[in-house]
Amino acid sequence: MTDHESSGVLQTTAISLRLVDVLLEREGASLTELAEATGLAKSTVYSHLTTLAEYGYVVSDANRYQLGAKFCHLGDYVRTRKEYYQIAEEVVGWLADESTMEVDFAVEEHGRVISLYGNLEFANTPRFLIDGSPFHVHTTASGKAIVAEYPESRIHEILDRWGLPAATDESITTEDAFFAELERVREQGYAENRGEAVEGFWAVGKAVKSPRGGVYGSLNLSGPEYFADADTKATQVDLLERAAADFERKMADRYRSSRPDRDVTEDS
Repeated sequence: MTDHESSGVLQTTAISLRLVDVLLEREGASLTELAEATGLAKSTVYSHLTTLAEYGYVVSDANRYQLGAKFCHLGDYVRTRKEYYQIAEEVVGWLADESTMEVDFAVEEHGRVISLYGNLEFANTPRFLIDGSPFHVHTTASGKAIVAEYPESRIHEILDRWGLPAATDESITTEDAFFAELERVREQGYAENRGEAVEGFWAVGKAVKSPRGGVYGSLNLSGPEYFADADTKATQVDLLERAAADFERKMADRYRSSRPDRDVTEDS
């Protein structure tokens, strides 16, 4: 007997991760609540919780289980291991001071988009972490901005894996429409999200490239759609373009100073 599915997913690991999600969503739960939420036997749930606790991912208090503080260190590690994290935080901070909208810097991983730095008010809620992050690339300004820089083969790989599910009535749901949207992003130099991920939510994103020719991620500004009239959009796009240029310039300077004998375009 094997606990692998045909997809290669290890089911014992999947169960543990599902329990982590339930604990996050419910902000803690008892053994009985976890068993009811997952449809698993209490003995199975207990075994997984014991293993997670042994490695510091879960703690128990008064017969209720909570996620452990180890996740804080993991999150900090993920953010700070990026070669650009100091510059990203600096540029995001500047944008937050200059713009009236929410700011974040997002990356694409495994064909989905996740925010790494920013002041998104809803980004730290359990519901957002379960349902809203990561987002599909086709529903977000950040996702469109990033994948518009990718070769067509990579874009097809993402679509083959995740498809084009509709998050709202405004979401793009066909490949033809998506590729037309990406062409528009390339022409204007930035991407927009017009209520495609969250109803009534507008966002603009611009890809940030590395000195070696790759794509780090996307700087993004977002807020209520009713707030973004033509003048406001123009102002936000201008701020975003200035921030992206500053980000790329600082990374090029850092790369050049670390490799003074080579031009920043050599690895492009």
